[in-house]
Order: sequence, then C-alpha cells, then structure tokens
Amino acid sequence: MTIRAVLDTDLDCLGELAGSRDRAEVRLQAARRDEEVMLVAVAADRVVGAVSVRWRDGCDPPHPWLYGLAVVASARRRGIGRALVEAGEAAGAARGADAMSLDVDVDDEAAAAFYARLGYVVVRPHRHRWRAIDPATGEVTGEGTASTWIMRRRLRGIG
Repeated sequence: MTIRAVLDTDLDCLGELAGSRDRAEVRLQAARRDEEVMLVAVAADRVVGAVSVRWRDGCDPPHPWLYGLAVVASARRRGIGRALVEAGEAAGAARGADAMSLDVDVDDEAAAAFYARLGYVVVRPHRHRWRAIDPATGEVTGEGTASTWIMRRRLRGIG
C-alpha cells in the first residue's frame, strides 16, 4: 500500500469514500487551491482510503483539521486508516502545525475510540456546522449542524 496526494484521475474512485461524487469533487477542488491536502491510500492499483487536512477554517483554530477519513469496507482493519491519519499528521507537521484537530460525532463511539488509540484526546464539545456545495456552481445545496467532540493531538516529533 502507498499513500499519495490525490490526483484528478482518482475522482471516480472517491465517491464511495467521500459520501458522494460531489463531496469528493469539492474536496479535490479545495486541494487544487491549496486550502487543504487530500491523501489517498492505494493498494493493487486501487484507491482504498482517503483523508483530508484543511489548513484554515477548521473546527479548532488555529490547528489544521483532519476530516473525511474513510476506508473501503473490504480493506478495513489492515492499518490503512491509521496510516492515512499519520500521513495527514506528517503533512501538518511539515507545515509547522503544533497539533492536529478533528471532530467526531458524539454518538460514534467506535470512531472516538479509534482516534483515542492514536493519541487524540477530547478537548470540548462542538456544534459542527456543515454545508453541501454543488461543485459545478459553488452553490450551497444543503446545510445543518451535528453534535460532535473536538479531539486534538500534539504533533511534536512527527514528520
């Protein structure tokens, strides 16, 4: 397995991982503008996982925001999620970040436990505001809020 920056040619593979093709395209556009980095895990010439790190405007300023971690079901429990998180952290450390933040739904105990095993700690509750954006027009097509926990990990010694 290798981890690399997303390529435009990966878009067709990313819909399942991002929740929809539109979400994947919005994340890819943000990566092109250097607002974030999107990393993919590739095994046997197939994209099997993805994660993004947003540099600004995340859930816990001034820290970069790790989000959108997903691994295809058939490739789970093989260390791919961990490797993607570590690659995202290394990208943050390379840009001088002291810590990485993320948010996890309050009722997603499995995700919170996964991140805790990687050294993330809950720092506070959060009301996450989300927006769905049409990648062709930039128009907001939906929005809402979700109750989440902000989790953070120090990045000293990473990278």
